[in-house]
Amino acid sequence: MKKLMTIALTVSGLLYTGCDKKSDAPVADGTNATAQAQAAALPAPASPDEVLETVGTSKLTRGQLDADVAKLIEVRKAQIPPDRIDDAKKFFAQQLRREFVMKALLLNEAAKKGITVTDAEVAARVEEIIKTAKGQPGAPKSLDDILASHPMGKERARTEFRDSVLINKLVEQEIVPKIKVDQEELKKQYTEIVSNITQRAKAPQPEKVRASHILIKTDDGKSSEDAKKEIDALHAQLKGLKGKELSDKFAALAKEKSGCPSKERGGDLGEFGHGQMVPEFDKAAFALAEGALSEPVKTQFGWHIILATKKIPAKTPTDAEVEKAVAEQKPTLAELEKRMKNQETQQKFQEYLQGLMQAHGVAQPRPPMPPKRPAAKPKSVESKPVELKPATKPAAAKPIETKPVEVKPAPAVKPVAAKAAEAKPAEAKPAEAKK
Repeated sequence: MKKLMTIALTVSGLLYTGCDKKSDAPVADGTNATAQAQAAALPAPASPDEVLETVGTSKLTRGQLDADVAKLIEVRKAQIPPDRIDDAKKFFAQQLRREFVMKALLLNEAAKKGITVTDAEVAARVEEIIKTAKGQPGAPKSLDDILASHPMGKERARTEFRDSVLINKLVEQEIVPKIKVDQEELKKQYTEIVSNITQRAKAPQPEKVRASHILIKTDDGKSSEDAKKEIDALHAQLKGLKGKELSDKFAALAKEKSGCPSKERGGDLGEFGHGQMVPEFDKAAFALAEGALSEPVKTQFGWHIILATKKIPAKTPTDAEVEKAVAEQKPTLAELEKRMKNQETQQKFQEYLQGLMQAHGVAQPRPPMPPKRPAAKPKSVESKPVELKPATKPAAAKPIETKPVEVKPAPAVKPVAAKAAEAKPAEAKPAEAKK
């Protein structure tokens, strides 16, 4: 781009000065006056040593910022459409500058107050994270596991994790002791939560079906006729089978031939209610008896064979079921008070940070705007709306529990709680979706 700009300026300069040969006369250093003027008009290249942000003794240079942005782009390039790379770079740059300012202010304040962290405190935080995540898919088992996904590398992540523990300690010393939960408000929220759980638990449960399917897609250049021939051949292998023989053969063919992501589970789509699938699929699935195989079904995505693995009739929960659901889902007063205190801590933390910024003469950074996202693709046929079940805690019953606030300049470390939103370009969904 810069080379093209230089050429354009040179051409325009020649056209402008062609009527006045004197302007092309050599100058003392042997160069051309027009060339000097053109060179002066070009913007100077940005220096990697240029200081972009200064907070106390902490400085962020352009070179540091550009290097971090490049690493984030490299990690997420598969998720960012090529025409949005520049938008993503701007977003990440804004985000990292903002987080640098916040973190530097908090660390400076901790240093002023003589707050430090020990290796034992870091280890305790690691154990807390591991304990909280236990049982979840991909749950970490060590600090290295926690830091493994950090885009800047483990050593950088290790330093930032320790900084986050230090910032937590600052928050616990300066903010948490001042938080008092209004007991009347606590009781009011508790009553509302129990009421919401009760109403949800009493709600009639609609008819559902659990089904598996094999899909031969027609959105990848394959004609409907060719897809039909392929699905007919698969159907012929399944027709006449029953019970375990049918389910085993179906799962094997789904894993080998299906064009839906559910192939990894042998075609299993889980449970779904009326209206959660495209109409043709919905009608065929609910018409099947448990254990029955459908004829080939055509939808906008291609041709399917459906196997109904379980039929779940509609029902109204009994009083005993409602009572059990409420008992399982409702929080204790102590749990609710802890959540409310954590939420209040988050709010007070933001006020505390704003006060630090004002005291240091640092302007409040604007939250970065995420890069534009491509139009969302249809969701998978296996993607279903959230179902409200008696065993599922409603949002009001279990507010998001916030840990003491942590701030980090790189958005990938999971333990850090207070961080600017990351750029998440829209994830491409499989084609088998209800529109």
